[in-house]
Amino acid sequence: MSILKYSAFLKAVEYGSLTKAAEALVYTQPGISHMISSLEKEMGFPLLIRGKDGVFPTENAKPLIYYMQQIVSADETLKEISCKIRGIEIGSLRVGAFYSASVKWVPPIVSRFSSLHPGVRLQVFEGNHYDLEEWLTNGKIDIGLMSMPVPENYDFIPLYKDTILAVLPIEHPLAGCEKVDPADLVKYPFIIPHEGGDEDVWQVMNAEKLNPEIKFRIKGDMATLSMIGQNLGVSLIPELALPFRFDNIVTKPLIRDHCRILGLAIRSIKHASPAAEEFISITKEYLGI
Repeated sequence: MSILKYSAFLKAVEYGSLTKAAEALVYTQPGISHMISSLEKEMGFPLLIRGKDGVFPTENAKPLIYYMQQIVSADETLKEISCKIRGIEIGSLRVGAFYSASVKWVPPIVSRFSSLHPGVRLQVFEGNHYDLEEWLTNGKIDIGLMSMPVPENYDFIPLYKDTILAVLPIEHPLAGCEKVDPADLVKYPFIIPHEGGDEDVWQVMNAEKLNPEIKFRIKGDMATLSMIGQNLGVSLIPELALPFRFDNIVTKPLIRDHCRILGLAIRSIKHASPAAEEFISITKEYLGI
């Protein structure tokens, strides 16, 4: 069976569209459709449900997606390694990162990587913890710049201890405290991210055996900070996610240290592609590790 057929099927599933899959692979739509039909014939059962709203994998096809992804990824790594041996740098690398890391870390790391390896196509995807876990397991990204936990059977390279801080309106009763007790903080309404981006809040709450009153759920740290500045609530936010300066808010350490460990998640360090190995090395160098 052709690896190109696997790629055509995976792209169709990723985009939910044969037309978009064709554009991504630089093929015609009929060509992609023919490859998938040929793959279905070889498998002996339908792989895609074709409807007005796009295309979707059949129930029989879903268990095959993971293995097709591994075959396609291994083929790409094989080509990269053979080219590296011949002194030619090619390939691609897809990196997913938290919003906070995307703002403060990713630009200089990507700039360094691209200047050293212009022949490698680097793509960066930005999302929350839930997004990155999903993208790793479905093969959309090769490396995730994220916090624990990572998907089962993935390797994790710890890089940075990111302290979780209490974030308060500047005129808040607790704003004058040197350190804040989470038990005092939960006496006030909380503003937290939507599910998938709220793991840092729950890490502290679960460890302290507390249950906050959630007044607002917000998408995006900047929107959360703006609402805190308007005295609409309080929150817990990792230090890296905070801007360099923000009016009308104060940040305070907690009386007991809570942090998230940021690092790189990858399916296998041992079998990482040359591009992935170099990205890991440059990231460590940037963070002084």
